[in-house]
Amino acid sequence: MRIVGVLEATWYARKKREEQGEKPKVYSGGRPQPGYSLTSGKKRISDEQIKEWLLEAVAGDGNAYGYRKLTVHLQREKSLIINKKKVYRLCQELELLRPQRQVKTKYP
Repeated sequence: MRIVGVLEATWYARKKREEQGEKPKVYSGGRPQPGYSLTSGKKRISDEQIKEWLLEAVAGDGNAYGYRKLTVHLQREKSLIINKKKVYRLCQELELLRPQRQVKTKYP
């Protein structure tokens, strides 16, 4: 199996599945996004409302906010149960994120 670059166990397992007529598993993209988040009182808040809060938080002062700081802001001020990954996704949709800095390697 050196030519193909696949382990023997993988090769024969795939071959066996093909013989049995099983279709290969296709990634479906995970679970669908719910479109809301919950407060600590179990009240639903829509993503559109969260986007408005994000825009208000960024527009208030000239300080730079990242998605992690915005997550903490929403958790503390608005008492939302929200994940930093969701805040990152919403910030991407609103185009609030700046390009990430490239690490420049320094050679002696």
